Amino acid sequence: MAGYDWNDVRFFLAVAQGGSTLTASRALKVSQPTVARRIAALEEALGVPLFERLQTGYAITEQGAALRAGFEAVGAAAEALGAAAQLQARRVSGVLRVTTNEVLANLTLAPVLPDFRRRYPDLRVEVIATDRFLDLSRGEADVAIRAGLRPTEPELFLRLLGEHHWAIYASPAYVAAHGMPRTAEAMNQHGFVAVEGSLGDLYLSWLRQAAPRAEVQLKCSSLLNVVSHVKAGLGLGFLPYGYFDDEDLVCCLQIHDLKAGVWLVTHERTRKTPRVRAFLDFASAFNLAGPTAAGTLPRA
Repeated sequence: MAGYDWNDVRFFLAVAQGGSTLTASRALKVSQPTVARRIAALEEALGVPLFERLQTGYAITEQGAALRAGFEAVGAAAEALGAAAQLQARRVSGVLRVTTNEVLANLTLAPVLPDFRRRYPDLRVEVIATDRFLDLSRGEADVAIRAGLRPTEPELFLRLLGEHHWAIYASPAYVAAHGMPRTAEAMNQHGFVAVEGSLGDLYLSWLRQAAPRAEVQLKCSSLLNVVSHVKAGLGLGFLPYGYFDDEDLVCCLQIHDLKAGVWLVTHERTRKTPRVRAFLDFASAFNLAGPTAAGTLPRA
């Protein structure tokens, strides 16, 4: 008796309840011959006949009736075990490391994290705010929210959250001293504060084509540092449109043909773990791309 297949118990119970292999096959969503074969295998393993094969269906035998209560207990235990396993799979706990640049971390991620924590109180979130792209394949972070060109590293799962529109800003003092450039051609007469990295490469490429005589006078390690230097009057700065309306900056020119994608990124190896999957679903539902993003888009 020890050698029977526990999975065959559900076939026995379905036939016992329904009275036929046809009814059981419909309930279990398998073929009728499969049900009959599994019942025969169980009978052979147990060494006793469980059903009489009649023209009207399957009638449970005396031996089958004697075993039924035990098999029902096995079925109930299996269902309880399955439910407990599913509950454990849904339980989200541990540490989730999310990395993004300081602007997205401070202005879009921080305001919605309290809601995420309420949903998943057993999950501790560590936010790594840096303009450097951490290596997800090496486990430097679990999830990244990246602004810029589409990530190209292998084995990454990507979701495009939206697109930033960009603009050129100046301080009121800079405008008073040097005038307000309203066209790309006018930018040739001005100096710029730039950010290092892929974002800087993106809009400096635009600047070299639109205003080749414009000079980059200062480079910063982060966008927030660019904001500080632009506010100090050290030059014009490329900034995502709509983020810094409260920073006492003047928008000189919106650049409609310059956009940077906001990407939700994780490694294929970890994206189905409960903590990562929970954050991916959450981030897709909220506007983590920022105030002027083009909207949440499907998976890239």
